[in-house]
Amino acid sequence: MPARTKGRAKFDFRGRPFIWWVDADYYLRIASLDKKFITAYPMGIEWGDPPVIEVIGSEFPGLDASESRPIWIVAPRLSGESMGAKVDQLLAWSFNPAHELIRSDAPPFIGQFAKQD
Repeated sequence: MPARTKGRAKFDFRGRPFIWWVDADYYLRIASLDKKFITAYPMGIEWGDPPVIEVIGSEFPGLDASESRPIWIVAPRLSGESMGAKVDQLLAWSFNPAHELIRSDAPPFIGQFAKQD
């Protein structure tokens, strides 16, 4: 089943369809339409230095697809004026085979902003 696109920004990255959205004002989420690549990047609050992304999907260059998810990885700090520029920067880093993967424990903020029922 493809990813939900309603209310989300659709775009192509290197010829592949993706979507992005800001979830609960705290996470920049990026997903491929086939849901193999899914990440969450913390936004809006300084949660430490450097930022740590959550890898949720089975596809992430440098990680074995059989490893259980989520996996947390130290990511570059995003810069740029537009959210689109930040999305492009994060995807370019993610798909760069030369990028270094530094694993991290689950950040202390995980679950802090979960939606309450």
